[in-house]
Amino acid sequence: MAFIVLSLTTPMFFYNLENGKIFSASSQESRPGLLKALGRKEIWCGIVLTITYEMSGRLVQGLTGPFLIDHGIPLNAVGIFNGIGGVVSGLCGTIAGGVMVSRAGAKNAMYMIAICHTVLLAVIFFSIKLHFLSISIIFSLFVCEATLMASSFVASYSRLMILTSPNQPGIDFTLFQSASAIAAALLGVAGAFGAGKIGYDPIFLLSTLLSLITILFVMLVNYFLEK
Repeated sequence: MAFIVLSLTTPMFFYNLENGKIFSASSQESRPGLLKALGRKEIWCGIVLTITYEMSGRLVQGLTGPFLIDHGIPLNAVGIFNGIGGVVSGLCGTIAGGVMVSRAGAKNAMYMIAICHTVLLAVIFFSIKLHFLSISIIFSLFVCEATLMASSFVASYSRLMILTSPNQPGIDFTLFQSASAIAAALLGVAGAFGAGKIGYDPIFLLSTLLSLITILFVMLVNYFLEK
């Protein structure tokens, strides 16, 4: 993996265009800056939107592999699921999210995906609680969950792009990505720690409740942005 990263980075050493030439004629006020980004209310709305919209999925995203192993699924089957299933669900989710955004708009697409995610997490919780867990059902549910996560990224990022400043979209969007990464790390650790202490079903129940709260938060942030 390190060799692949190094190989793909090598062409950047032969890229001669300097950013300084682009901004040399610009005034100091128009130059991109981190403090300028943090001073905009739209950025803070985007950070809140990023964290709240992803929190339910991030809480259980890392539990798929351990859950399958703990329920007797062979390790090679888990590897096939994470490999092939991850690629298929990612592609399908990206295409579905793009279609929803193009037809309904980013804001409405976020609502629709959040509602579908809530229903799916509830189905997963009741399946675990009622021990209705055949291999085909488990795989189908987790593939659907990964598909919805991919769709949610398309919808939320499309919405976040609207909140970036035309003068510094790179810095603004990097803040949203950083908030997403921090939320993924913290919620992933919390989900794994919680599952180890109290079991899988309470964590999936909590994720379902957080998904309901997400819909309310998205409505609140959108209302604030419109005002």
